[in-house]
Amino acid sequence: MSIPDLREMIPAERRARIVYALRAQSAVRVSSLSEDLGVSDITIRRDLALLEREGILARTYGGAVIRRHMTDEPRWAESVVTQAEQKARIAAAAAAMIEPGDTVFLGSGTTAAQMLRFVAPDLEARVVTHSLGAAAEAKGLRLELIFLGGLYRAQLNAVEGSWPLEMLGHFHADKAFLGADGLDSSAGLTTPSMAVAGIELAMVRRTRGEVVVLADHTKIGLVGDVVICPLDQVDVVLVDDGVDADVCEQIQRAGPRCEVV
Repeated sequence: MSIPDLREMIPAERRARIVYALRAQSAVRVSSLSEDLGVSDITIRRDLALLEREGILARTYGGAVIRRHMTDEPRWAESVVTQAEQKARIAAAAAAMIEPGDTVFLGSGTTAAQMLRFVAPDLEARVVTHSLGAAAEAKGLRLELIFLGGLYRAQLNAVEGSWPLEMLGHFHADKAFLGADGLDSSAGLTTPSMAVAGIELAMVRRTRGEVVVLADHTKIGLVGDVVICPLDQVDVVLVDDGVDADVCEQIQRAGPRCEVV
């Protein structure tokens, strides 16, 4: 049997090819899909609308980005070595945002912890965190580090529970730096962990200045079951250059400034 002409492709097959392209590229444009699949822009937009209702993608201006569901908590040991070069660039850019005298919150992500590798040894600032990884990186620095005690979770290399939440109530921060388990323009900043969500939402609410999210490109389009906050409560998203320009635009439409480093 010969392969059917693209113009004779049934809708289900066409949509399957769209999903395949999304999984390969993370983002697609209507104009490119229209040309590749031999159908009108209107037809592609209808396909994207249907796939969005099914939760497979999120439409952007002129295209779409993949949306993937995340159910398992990321493991610290695995996260440390994943996208290491990109995370280092993001961490360095974030570290440069800390100013002398700042009080900052650091979330539990590996990229947030790596920020302290790029802090000047003589910088005088206060860091409040529930990340044991961040505490380890603070050795040899003049930073004042406040560690939020609680129940240690080895998988996250961080503490959880009511104690860190109670301690957070004693602080206001000039800035907060949060890693991203999942970041989606519609779903917001999400995680599979209720414990992480509770602590990091408290950090967002007690930050007077900028809330900064550190997200390498593999985290974009991932959606966890627990929402930390919508993106209109985030001021800056730092991403690496593996993120498509359309994705950055979509993030910015949701509220925060998207900076590629």
